[in-house]
Amino acid sequence: MNDKDLEKINTVDIRVTSESMDAHVICLRENGYKVFKKSSAYIRYLLFFLLGAYSIGVILQWKKLET
Repeated sequence: MNDKDLEKINTVDIRVTSESMDAHVICLRENGYKVFKKSSAYIRYLLFFLLGAYSIGVILQWKKLET
């Protein structure tokens, strides 16, 4: 693609509404994707972090008792 082809591209301004966003989410879910809200993703990351920190603490405590 060269500069002349890029100049011929027509663009359209769109406005995203809650209804159109819901339609996109439904379409994504029907195609097998998982869609999380931002807060759900943060909570999920926090829980995995805490689970990992707890696991590391248990492993370190177990290693300490072993010696």
